[in-house]
Amino acid sequence: MNMAVLDYHHQEKWPNGFGQLQSPINLLPATPADPSTLKIETPWRVTQEIDDQVTIRLTGTGRTRIDQDQWQLMQAHIHVPAEHQITNQHAAELHFVHQSAIGALCVVAVLLPLGPDSVVLEQILDHFAAHSTQSVAFSLDQLIPQQGTVYRYLGSLTTPPLTEGVAWYVIDQTAVTIGTQQLHRYQQLFADNHRHIQARYQRPVLRSVFTKTAN
Repeated sequence: MNMAVLDYHHQEKWPNGFGQLQSPINLLPATPADPSTLKIETPWRVTQEIDDQVTIRLTGTGRTRIDQDQWQLMQAHIHVPAEHQITNQHAAELHFVHQSAIGALCVVAVLLPLGPDSVVLEQILDHFAAHSTQSVAFSLDQLIPQQGTVYRYLGSLTTPPLTEGVAWYVIDQTAVTIGTQQLHRYQQLFADNHRHIQARYQRPVLRSVFTKTAN
């Protein structure tokens, strides 16, 4: 579905949102995972920055390795405010959407608290041009912190077609932040684009510590 036609004020009219594996969810309570640590490798580079009228969408090249699983980066985008919740709602949430060689979907999400400006987010905002696609060349690696807490569960895409069976890795951290002025600049361009919290239906959520490995 074209993001441009989404109506966030009437989400109940979106198709296919009736399953029991919908996202986003409240991530608490979460069960400590075994093993308790994950390794994440993220050599991502952006080549295009697109205005899809709902958010800034980034496409490019890269892959993500999470322990032994490898995923190809399809696109990245921003939600304001954040979609997933832990103890409260963060200012923003980055989604890095991936696909495996057999077509399975994975989203690595980073919850962004307010804080100092992000150099990479500043690049994204500076290169943005309304109603157009811009050719760009920069890395997204700095948007993944060196370490933090990651919550894992099985959910869905948060925009139509709301496909279920998506592996979610939601990163809670404090090293990567969005500045107040950066948030204001984004809100000048786009209205709020977060999906409402969905029923969890007793789905397990696993909590791990992760470290980012060298590319």
